[in-house]
Amino acid sequence: MQIDYLQRNQDLDNLITVIHNLSQMKTGSTFAINGRWGCGKTFLLNLLEEKLKANCEDTSEESRYFIVRYDCWKNNFYTEPIIPMLSSVIEALDFESANVTDGILDAIKETSSEYIGALLKNTIGFNPINIVDNLDKHIQKRQEATFAFDNIFALKKALNNVRDSLKALAEKKTILFIVDELDRCLPEYSIRVLENIHHIFSGIDNFITLLAIDRDELTQVIKTAYGTDIDTSAYLKKIIDFYVQLDFGKPASDYLDKYADFFSHFFGFDTSINWCSSAVPTLMAFLDIRTQEKIWKKAELIHNMITNKALDCSCLVYELVVLIQDYCTSLHSAQAAAGFQNILNGLLEDYSKDIMETYYSGKAYYELADHPAARIIWYQEGWELLQNPPASQPKNPSVRIQHICPYADSIKDEDELMQKFTQLSRIIE
Repeated sequence: MQIDYLQRNQDLDNLITVIHNLSQMKTGSTFAINGRWGCGKTFLLNLLEEKLKANCEDTSEESRYFIVRYDCWKNNFYTEPIIPMLSSVIEALDFESANVTDGILDAIKETSSEYIGALLKNTIGFNPINIVDNLDKHIQKRQEATFAFDNIFALKKALNNVRDSLKALAEKKTILFIVDELDRCLPEYSIRVLENIHHIFSGIDNFITLLAIDRDELTQVIKTAYGTDIDTSAYLKKIIDFYVQLDFGKPASDYLDKYADFFSHFFGFDTSINWCSSAVPTLMAFLDIRTQEKIWKKAELIHNMITNKALDCSCLVYELVVLIQDYCTSLHSAQAAAGFQNILNGLLEDYSKDIMETYYSGKAYYELADHPAARIIWYQEGWELLQNPPASQPKNPSVRIQHICPYADSIKDEDELMQKFTQLSRIIE
């Protein structure tokens, strides 16, 4: 069972409830999980598949669902997605053969594989159905198709046989056809997938198609294919009945367990560790899961380049802050940068609102207590001074732009390492 670090339980329950209700209605339907690229749609689909299969095992009953999973990205090298789509159906039927009765599997094998194989051999010179491992033995027993017929007629006949077999299966089980990674494909291929699904499987009762998409990206794909004047909403309504929205999720309380190896490079008192353990998920909630993982990977890489020593846990938070700020800069979005800065300010202000005001050389400063948030503020001011040195700056190393740090000397090494980290983060993009 995959570990859910983004608290997707409610999203999963909502999805299962929708599918169960559609199954009870026994009508054909196509709906989509709509979420930005990288928000964890594939992970949620994995959880869904595991949960549906686990429910079957827990109840010792035959599953009410026949699940076919189609990964668009893995099959993106095909010119026509109809080839891997039908292969996925046939392979799934063969894999689940113990649960397919009354000759349905035989019908699929002895008609669809024959016609599709013959058609494709006539078209591209070999029979790609042979690459489906689960059909190897069966196909080896059959003689090579020798009859010549019109390709369009052959394909139509093959599709009709697949549809008839699926209709027969759908009288006993709800067919759940899951289409993933659509937003990673080339625009032309994505359009072909959508239209093939619509034409091949529409009209089959008790057949649910679940798409994982980024609607905004898909809208641009449609405009690229058909022109900017197309009514994309009307186009999608012909294919997709409704959408289930998916946000970035919220990091769970055990979120840091996912990065336990890297987290072990940092130390601190319990209160400091607890603050950092709370701050990190708050910062990461701003990002999609794929971006989070890239930032963690980059943080570990740069950290290992600058030191092999254990550092205070405030350094971990600072490193992540630097990389998230770099990411926001790469987006060229003032809104994204401001949004993250507000989150960061909220974390630091929870501490800094209690900072005592003090004076040095007649100027007011804020005195930093020994707290992870205070150290982060100190590291930030150190980098700011390095980039934009003022005309006159107190020679006292415990005094910076707005703050005085009484313990600056004791964290001098970590302060210098954080400046190195920040410099490298600008080089390793």
